[in-house]
Amino acid sequence: MKALLRLEDIGPGGYYETTESQMKLRAVADYLYMQHIPFHVAVIPRFIDPKRGYDCTMSNPFDAVSVRFVDMLQTLRTRGASLGMHGYTHQYGQSVSGEGYEFAYEGCQMDCPPDDAPSSLSGSVHMQRSYAYGRFHMALSAFQTAGLRPDWFETPHYAASPVQRKLLEACAWLIYENNPREPSRRQVTSCRTASLVGRTYYVPTPLGYVSGEQIDGDVNRIMSESSAYGEEDLASFFYHPFLEFPYIHIRKYAPPYYEERTPLKRIIQHMLSGGRRFVNIQDLIYSVISS
Repeated sequence: MKALLRLEDIGPGGYYETTESQMKLRAVADYLYMQHIPFHVAVIPRFIDPKRGYDCTMSNPFDAVSVRFVDMLQTLRTRGASLGMHGYTHQYGQSVSGEGYEFAYEGCQMDCPPDDAPSSLSGSVHMQRSYAYGRFHMALSAFQTAGLRPDWFETPHYAASPVQRKLLEACAWLIYENNPREPSRRQVTSCRTASLVGRTYYVPTPLGYVSGEQIDGDVNRIMSESSAYGEEDLASFFYHPFLEFPYIHIRKYAPPYYEERTPLKRIIQHMLSGGRRFVNIQDLIYSVISS
């Protein structure tokens, strides 16, 4: 019985811009490490807030926020984190990173990202000129410039047009989100693609996430639903770690004090007591491929 945890929307701005907030995120990572829980971090490589005039990329070695952010990510890796690209900016137009969309989606009313033409799929030259391909590779370049390796990709809000979905699948063989072709599946799925391995694997998060508006309700829902999952179902969910910050207290001459009955800790302890075992996404995929 396997479980997966992803820490969502981690970028060099917003909730994780200050030294204190980064210290609190490290405290979450320290707790997971001490519990022997592998975890995943969805990284937004470039954080933009147009109203503030804020624009910070993790690849800038001359920006203090960027340098601290990359150092924090390196620390999270030493705590067992698997890092992934959560789009490039997770926004478009005047929207804020983490809130806005980055790829085209049906029903958009404002700050609508562009779609790619079907001809983008007709060959490598057309593909490399596409918007989706460009965003993927700007994210990858930011990781590489910062000296980090991404293990997977995730579209912001799980949204991309059908053409862009195929373009992204050609770029990434491992996508950490619900498969839009089989959105209700609780197991790993795959499809034939033009990726380097000829397939793209999807690892879903069928348990969803904890909303900041109804924390207790979502915590109870996730615990209840996971208890009903079968042996082959993935008890997979994502969590915005800033929700833990009110329970973490920075001390001047001692490590941060991290309270016990927090939303995240309640979910984790419930799953562990029910016999669930948290796993790393790559180990999970390799076991699927080899079976």
